[in-house]
Amino acid sequence: MHPQHDAVVASVRATYYEPYPPMGWAAEPRRFGVYRRNTKAATYPNIVLTDAAPDDMPEIIRDAREYYEGETFPIRITIDDRALAAQLGPPLDAAGLELDERTVFLAHVGKLPEGRDAPGIRIEEVGRGGLWEYEDTRRKGFADSEEPSPPDDLELRVRLRIAEMEGGARYWLARADGQPAGCLSWYDGEDRLAFSLATRVQFRNRGIARLLLTNLLQDSEEAGTRAVIINADEEGTPVRLYRRLGFTDEVYWRVTYEFPRT
Repeated sequence: MHPQHDAVVASVRATYYEPYPPMGWAAEPRRFGVYRRNTKAATYPNIVLTDAAPDDMPEIIRDAREYYEGETFPIRITIDDRALAAQLGPPLDAAGLELDERTVFLAHVGKLPEGRDAPGIRIEEVGRGGLWEYEDTRRKGFADSEEPSPPDDLELRVRLRIAEMEGGARYWLARADGQPAGCLSWYDGEDRLAFSLATRVQFRNRGIARLLLTNLLQDSEEAGTRAVIINADEEGTPVRLYRRLGFTDEVYWRVTYEFPRT
């Protein structure tokens, strides 16, 4: 367990409950939970349910549709309590919402992993002007596809990356023999929350993801960071790499459902 486990838990949880104007996130406490939207960029509006029962589901869905009328992206509902998630999962399924992901947030504990060389790999920090290349790389990595990114979608995503950058996010791009091959992002601060670690298909099995993470851990230790945290689908393959590298303390968990697209 992380030596400051409780403080780290409180810090991560606050990220999803409190407004953060520098990044454009507004948060309004309402009857069933906290309703969130981004005022700077188009992205998924999100409700964190905290006080709801299965019989409340029709009213929650009706209220969500009214509250978020006109939003570009589908509404998402998040539950970060496992017992509550077990109660509300069946009525969410019955209402036609789709399970998106069960996400675990793991803090790094213990010694830094030994660095490994990755021949031909260079890591560079991405500025605002490089976000198009970064986002195209990220999208291809997560999609397991080299299909070109649709320009309209890419533009929306870059706007979100800009909002994140204004709120303290930083971005790394890994190049393999000069080509964009992988990426990693994190929110900087007392704690660092890493996200969007991805490698394009043709560059996998070259140690790029490990290199990005070990560099982040080393940089964070030098900066005196309290904790380095990464999130992942708790049933996905990447989480096994994270655990091997020392990300073993669960500091937050959530399950997310998405409204059907209309």
